This record gives sequence, structure tokens and C-alpha cells, in this order.
Amino acid sequence: MSIIFGFLIFISTISTAVLFGLAMHGHWTDKDQSGSFWKPVFVLLAVSGILMINRALIVDGATINEAFLILWVMVSIAMFISMASSRFYKLKYKEKGKFSKISRNAFILGFIIFLLFVFTLPGTNVEEGAAATESETVEKAKDIAQDNEAGTEAEKEAEEERLTTEKEKEEAAKEKAQAEKEEKEKAERKAAEKEKAEKEREEKLAAEKADKEKAEQEKAEKEKQEKESAAKGGLTEVELYRVVDGDTVHVLDSDNNTLKLRLLLIDTPETVHPNKPVEPFGPEASARMTELMSNAEELHIEYDEGAETDHYGRHLVYLYADGVNVHEVLLEEGLARVGYIYEQQRYLSEFREKEQYAKDNQLGIWSIPGYVNEGGEGFNSEEEEVAAEAEPEINTEQNVESDSGTSYNFANCTELRTVFPEGVGSDHSAYQPKMDRDKDNWACEN
Repeated sequence: MSIIFGFLIFISTISTAVLFGLAMHGHWTDKDQSGSFWKPVFVLLAVSGILMINRALIVDGATINEAFLILWVMVSIAMFISMASSRFYKLKYKEKGKFSKISRNAFILGFIIFLLFVFTLPGTNVEEGAAATESETVEKAKDIAQDNEAGTEAEKEAEEERLTTEKEKEEAAKEKAQAEKEEKEKAERKAAEKEKAEKEREEKLAAEKADKEKAEQEKAEKEKQEKESAAKGGLTEVELYRVVDGDTVHVLDSDNNTLKLRLLLIDTPETVHPNKPVEPFGPEASARMTELMSNAEELHIEYDEGAETDHYGRHLVYLYADGVNVHEVLLEEGLARVGYIYEQQRYLSEFREKEQYAKDNQLGIWSIPGYVNEGGEGFNSEEEEVAAEAEPEINTEQNVESDSGTSYNFANCTELRTVFPEGVGSDHSAYQPKMDRDKDNWACEN
């Protein structure tokens, strides 16, 4: 019953507030239909009051005093709203008395309800009657309680026992839940610790790997720097004087002395040989050498172990243009082949790799089948063979007889074998170390 009354009172109160708001809005905007809202407002207010009074009379614990208090609060709120609206309207439109009638009516109605509220306060006649009724009800209940006291003792004990059992069950359930919670937290901590340990282990391994790689890289850099430093330590700065061909260059040293250089471990096709025609890729090798030398800001030469000059007085060196090994450039581009007749062979393996690259890609001199004399020295060109066939026969015996007083300067073994088919020994005037490839003191042997 209390719920039903409460719902009805709520609906009537909300409806009263909504209609009051619509009436106030219509009065503000001077709408003709605004007057039609005031009658329903008073009707709903009266309905709300009746519902509240009925609730006070029927529902236990509710009083008429509370009903009048709620009605007084509602009317007071309406009065304050009308007074505030009157003030705002005056400030906005400079017009007085717009809401005076509403405020006055609300004040009168609120005053009446307030008097009813005061009249129904505790100590009044109505309240005394209600108190007497309540007293009789209490006495009656006390009598009934005394009559049933004996029969309820057992029920009380049973109830207490039941409550005790339920309490114990609740405590047991709480303990179980607490234990499960602690077990779960323990498992989560264990899993978190395991995950953390695994992560730390992975990070440690990654750090160790990174440190190892860094150490190896630093070691490689250090070795490279040491190698470059060691190589650079033996370098001598020079200036270009002129390029003779692909493997011969003239330079000036720091004292402005001219040095004729013969590049070690490489051989390029001939372009300026007095007894040979210009060979294929000879001009290209000379042009590339000229380009490298002319464009370089710094030129350096490096001597190898052994003799620094050959029997022609040429300096046997490795040549660098701005730190780049010129030998490797010519070999890699197929403009030179690896060739050595001297004992200096410091970079032979590195030069072989560059030569193999040009050979595999058929670059330069390797693009002509059979052009490079891989079984001996120099290059095999048709012009050279024709020139060799055109040379007059040489009296071998005459040359042999005059060995003691004759000086020979053969360019290669092909020329030497035309005079000495079996080659010559180291004590012969025609012997040149560059033609003794196997270092057995016999040059150009078959």
C-alpha cells in the first residue's frame, strides 16, 4: 500500500511541477492559453495533498504533519520561482507586477498550508488522538506478546542457532574466499616473477650478444685501422709529373726530384713500346691512369720489401690516389692483369681477387678470347704476331759468340726465345729477373 501511494504521489507531484512550469512560461510570453494551465495546477496540487493525507492515515509510520510539510515546501518553491521570475522580467523589460498575482496567491496558499502544518505538530488534538490510538495499539501488542512469550522462546533459540550457523557459514565462506584470493595472488606473483626472470634473461642474452657483436666490430675496426695505419705509415707523398702508360708514371718527390715509377704486380697493354704496336685496351688503361692521377688531391707511393728500383732505375711501388689503390682499380675494371717478375708480392692475393672479378665479368682485356697470355707474360695480339714474323732472322751463333760484349734488352720471353730458344741463365747478359718466373736463375726456359 505504501508503494502504491508513493507512486501516485510521485506522479501527481511531477505533473503539478510540469503544469506549473508551462503556466509560468505562458504567462512570461503572454500566450492566451497560459491561463488554462492554472486550474489543473491547483487541481493536481489538491490531489497530491489528498493522497498524502490518505497515506498518513492508512500507512503505519506516516503522519499528517509530514503531508502538510511536503505541500508547504512545494507551494514555497512555486512562490520563490514566481518572485524570481518577476524580478528577472522587471530587469529585462522594465515592467513591474508581471508575476505579483501569482506570488501573492502562492504566498496565501503556502501560509494556509503552513498553519495546518503547525496545527498538526506533536501535542495538538489530532496528534494526541493519534498518540492515544498508538498507545492502545502498543498495549494490545504487549498483551499479545506476553501471551505468546512462552511459545516464542523456542523459536528465538532456534532463530539464534540458525543465525549462529549462518554466521559461521559466512565466516567459513569468507575464510575460503580469502584463502582462494591469497592462492590466486600467490600464483599471479609467481607467474609475474617467472615472466620477469625470463625477460631479464632474454635482455641479458641480448645485451651479451650486442656486447659481443660490438666487441667484434670494434676489434675488426681496430684491426682495419691498424692495417690502414701500418700501410699509411709506409706511404710517401708525391706529385704527378706525367703518365707514361697504364703501369708507368713519372712523379716528383718532396725534393722536386723526378721519380720514374713501375707499378708492382700489374701489367697493362703496351702503348709506347718502341718495338710493339699499340695493343687493345692500352689507350684505355693510360687514359684511366691519367684520370685517376689528375683528379686526385693527394698521391702516395708505397715501397715493398726488397729492392726499391729495377735495373732500369724505375721505382717499384704501389700507387695510391686519394687513398685508393690504383692497381686494384685497373685490375677490377679489366684494364690490367696481375703480372710479377719481382720478389715484391705484398698484395698479390688482394690483386688476384680484383682480377678474378674482371675475368668473371669479361671486362676490358678479358672480353677478347685468348688476348691475355695466361700461360706467360704480356698479351697476344695479331699485330704483335705479324710484327714478330716480319723480323729478320738473327744469327744465334753469332750472338752467342759475342755474349761477352753484347748487351740485350728483350721486352719479353717471346723476343728472347727468337734468339735463345732454350732461354738464358742468370750469368748471361740477356738474363732479366722479370723473365725468371720460377726464380730458378734461368729465364724463359721452355
